[in-house]
Parts: sequence; C-alpha cells; structure tokens
Amino acid sequence: MFKYIGLPFVCIVLLTACGNSEETERLRKENADLKTQLALLNEAKKPKYILKLRLKQSSFSLSIKKHIRNAVNAVEFELPVDKDFYDSVSEGTEIVDKFRFGSLVLYGSLGDWEMTVKGKEIRQ
Repeated sequence: MFKYIGLPFVCIVLLTACGNSEETERLRKENADLKTQLALLNEAKKPKYILKLRLKQSSFSLSIKKHIRNAVNAVEFELPVDKDFYDSVSEGTEIVDKFRFGSLVLYGSLGDWEMTVKGKEIRQ
C-alpha cells in the first residue's frame, strides 16, 4: 500500500525537478509581453493612407513603336504612405520625373521615368 502512495510523490518530485524555473519564468514573461503588444496593436487600428501610383518610361522619339511600348509597359501600384506625405500630394501630382542619364550614355536614347499619383485612398 505504501508503495503505491509513494510512487506519485516520487513522480511529482522528479517532474518538477527536471524543469528550469528561471527559463520557465522568462518564457512566461515573454509570452505575456507579446500578448500585451498584440492587444495594443489590435486596439489601435490606425487608418492606412494609400497612394495609387503610375510609373512609366517616357522616350523622346518620333517612333510610334517606342511610345506604344512605353504606354503598354506602364505599371500602376499602391503604396502605403504616412499622413503628412498623403496630405502633401493630390491626384495628378508628379512625384518622380527623372532623366535616364545611363541610357543616354550607353544606348544614346533620350528618356525619363515619370511617377504620378493616380488616386488616393484611406483604409481602415
């Protein structure tokens, strides 16, 4: 009878002795911190300011083929920005108009990149 009562006691002592209490406490604290951060992020859902941009290459040429290629290869994409930048631009604002100097030197082509704002959106 005493053998069977002592067996669970020995198992409990062995199982509690195997764990590192400092490591367990550190992991519990880290878990609690992460839960707190997650709760704060879920509560503070800030609006996202999205700009819809259009990037295209422009060539100084009389070739209709180059102009069609540039129009077809234009890319439209969305980019999240901060509120200050969102407020500073409007639809149609040209953000980038950069001359491609490398293409002029290497290939003799005159052209530039144009990035314009096509739309603005606020998402929750």
